Amino acid sequence: MRSKLLPVLVTVAVALSGFTTSVLAVGEAGVPSMIIPPGARANGIGESFVAIADDATAAWWNVGGLAFVPKNNLALMHSQLVPDLANDVYYEFLGYSHQLKDFGTISLSLIYLTYGESVATNPQGEARGTFKSWEAAGYLSFALPITDNLGVGLTGKFIHADLAPADLTLDQLDGTGSTVAVDAGVLYKVPGFWFVKDRKLRLGAALTNVGPDISFIDQEQSDPLPITLRAGFAYTLLSSEISNFLVTFDLEQSLVWLIDSATNKRRSEIYHMGTEYRYGDLLAGRLGYIYDKDGDFKDATYGLGFLFKSVTLDYANVPQATTLDRVHRWSVGVSF
Repeated sequence: MRSKLLPVLVTVAVALSGFTTSVLAVGEAGVPSMIIPPGARANGIGESFVAIADDATAAWWNVGGLAFVPKNNLALMHSQLVPDLANDVYYEFLGYSHQLKDFGTISLSLIYLTYGESVATNPQGEARGTFKSWEAAGYLSFALPITDNLGVGLTGKFIHADLAPADLTLDQLDGTGSTVAVDAGVLYKVPGFWFVKDRKLRLGAALTNVGPDISFIDQEQSDPLPITLRAGFAYTLLSSEISNFLVTFDLEQSLVWLIDSATNKRRSEIYHMGTEYRYGDLLAGRLGYIYDKDGDFKDATYGLGFLFKSVTLDYANVPQATTLDRVHRWSVGVSF
């Protein structure tokens, strides 16, 4: 299977993960659906959301943040991932969080990624038929406020990938794989001290995608999950009845070794930073920046948010690999 099908899928995977996965670390692209960040708000501020995590996407960013998500929340995001290459390659996210009375918050998240339709060929390069490839993941999360300022949480995940049917692979075996993973996260609202006002500074950290490799056909054809450690802060510089100005910073470190025996090292860390200005409960403007040395990715993000009572509509424009067009991402959030 790998000789003809996976090179194409890996090429698409690198394109999809663009700014979060180095081309050298092909193994990190085993399940790209796990590294595509949900939520247009988070995308607009440079993907620096680990210390915010205050909506139904928190289970992906930092499950510890769920402990402080008020009420019940619903989040949806749709994104065409490589519109300049294919219109049938897209990503969907659905998240729901429910606050349990006096006992934390539970959350369910569903992710679907389709690679669209591809053509299978034999060793001579002759077409054998078409097939569709896709991935899906389900997250079940629980978070608990240990104190008024400290929240912790855990997530369990099930991931399934269906790359190609048996009758179209060279091995005549299903190109499918499944695995499980866990996340852990913590979020701390810093009490006031010196020049820092009470709870204006938030600190967050999350360890994500810890689990066994996902294998296709056999263990020799397996890829590690994108195990990642992320930590950061969010600080509210200005807060009034009319305006709110927030600055954020995340440091992301992959814990997967590069597939390059000559270097024998992990990929370099990725820096995420952003700002958000909100005018009342009506409009938000966002600007961010991502610096990824190994991925040769250094570019800005930007976005807008439209707020109407308990509904938010968010837009983000994010870059990908240098050879691909920037991507538009839209998401909707509802609080009830």
